[in-house]
Amino acid sequence: MRTRLEDLLATADRQLASRSYEAAIDSYRTALSEPGAAEAGVEERLETACRARDEARGMVRPVAPPAPAPVDVQPEPGPEPQPEPPAETALKPVLEHLSIEPPSFQLLEPEPFVEREPLRETPLEVENLSILRPAAPEEPEDDQQPYLRIAIAALIFILVCLAAILLR
Repeated sequence: MRTRLEDLLATADRQLASRSYEAAIDSYRTALSEPGAAEAGVEERLETACRARDEARGMVRPVAPPAPAPVDVQPEPGPEPQPEPPAETALKPVLEHLSIEPPSFQLLEPEPFVEREPLRETPLEVENLSILRPAAPEEPEDDQQPYLRIAIAALIFILVCLAAILLR
């Protein structure tokens, strides 16, 4: 099982080096369950990975102040010090400090009545299809004579042929 622990640590170290903090932390946590994890220092590596992840996110853990060195000082006889009242915590709930107002909407005042032109309704050309009659309605026949269209088409054909002969 020692090789599995070594593989997990190597994988976690590579993940940490490539800034895959969450994957490295998961690998270190998996390595914690392996025998010999305490001797390999997995807990310290896990702490380092968590600290690196938090720093990358912009979170800095508070550093505990070093413990003061014990000093043998004999108290001077004098007035007995009064116990200080506990200081109020600086962290109060945010909602107490903020006054939350419900949203309000300003209504527009109506404009003075001005007489406007009535809007012209334009008829829309829409196909009237329905479920009962799915075929489009038949278009009305043109009242124009079809001979006029044939004559214009023949004239255009003759002009194109003349242009082709002249350009040869």
